[in-house]
Amino acid sequence: MRNIWTIIKREYKDSVFKKSFIIGTIIGPVIMLSFIFVPALLIEMEVEKPYHISVIDFSGIMFDRLQERLNEKLPDGRQKFNFVKIETSQDGLQAVKTDLKKDIISEKIDGFLIIPAAIKNAENVEYYAKNVANLDLNRQLRSELNDIIINMRIEESGLDADLVNSITKRVGFKTIKIKKGEEESERGFGEEYLGTFAFVFILYLTILLYGAAVMRSVLEEKTSRVIEVLLSSANSFQLMAGKILGVGSVGLTQYLIWSLFGMGLVFYGSSMVNVESSWFSFSPMIFLYFVIFFILGYFLFATLYAAIGAMSNSDTEAQQLSMPVVFLLIIPILIMSMMVKNPDGTLATVLSIVPFFSPILMFSRINLTTPSLIEVWGSIALLLLTIVGAIWVVARIYRIGILMHGKRPTLPEILRWIKAK
Repeated sequence: MRNIWTIIKREYKDSVFKKSFIIGTIIGPVIMLSFIFVPALLIEMEVEKPYHISVIDFSGIMFDRLQERLNEKLPDGRQKFNFVKIETSQDGLQAVKTDLKKDIISEKIDGFLIIPAAIKNAENVEYYAKNVANLDLNRQLRSELNDIIINMRIEESGLDADLVNSITKRVGFKTIKIKKGEEESERGFGEEYLGTFAFVFILYLTILLYGAAVMRSVLEEKTSRVIEVLLSSANSFQLMAGKILGVGSVGLTQYLIWSLFGMGLVFYGSSMVNVESSWFSFSPMIFLYFVIFFILGYFLFATLYAAIGAMSNSDTEAQQLSMPVVFLLIIPILIMSMMVKNPDGTLATVLSIVPFFSPILMFSRINLTTPSLIEVWGSIALLLLTIVGAIWVVARIYRIGILMHGKRPTLPEILRWIKAK
């Protein structure tokens, strides 16, 4: 135990005081900040400008109504939409379009609309502009034009437009999650799905990165022959256990730093920008399960990565051998998009208990629905048993593999390593 503790301290110090750890720990919160604050700051910094739009209205009925509906002002008091009516015939349309295109290129106008004579029969309105990717402008023009046409059709039918609008007014849709033994909580798509996906992505990324760190560390010591020196003071199992526990402690340290940052963001961030507080309304149990499944998922995959590092002779070999392990992490991410529709379905329930998938899938189910404690702790117990079994198998591979050099071992050779006493 003393040797394992010495190796843990060595691995922890070597990793935590590296520039890559410090930079990575800082970059994580910076990325989170950029996603939250940068768009808000850009919106605040953006100076709205008025739009100058020419209108060719062959219907003869749309221009005045469009100008009346789009009559909003900018914060500085200027008119946001400035429409200019262009009179022409169908015969002269091509020449007018050519002139208007030149005005767009020279930035005299932002664009021009062509409204057909049969607009009430659902003919297309054409909008020409230098920038047709302005979603807000396109949405506003499309919405107002459609509302005008619909109201005109209602009026011509002899119905009261205000009455029809009140009858066809859309209702809001509020989702409320029911939790066993707890009060109901209002949860929307963003908080439920995107919040879960954010947790799962962090879980997936950190298990992958820290598992691969164990593999690279083993491979580096093996290829540099340092492992032979280390074996003089500790046996192969102690080296493997110390390495896995040491790198795992580094991951928990990073999680702790990010958690403290996240709590600060929750308490102070919402006062700086308009962020919905419900996005952060996760139960403390979610964070507890998050840590549990990170630790268990990390131990399982770090053990597999340790075996890969011991069996490999180069980075290229290690990358090739690690692909099946990477797929075991990618598959639950792909399944998750299907599982969201029915997290309590038979397929989702069964797959969330499979040890290689449960760190991601069972955690997702806990966040999306309320699986029974038997399912949750059953998956944790099965995961623990799998970890114990993996450690027993990998320890036998590790003790021989770390001293083997030359060609990559074949499957029969690996099986002989496992059987060897």
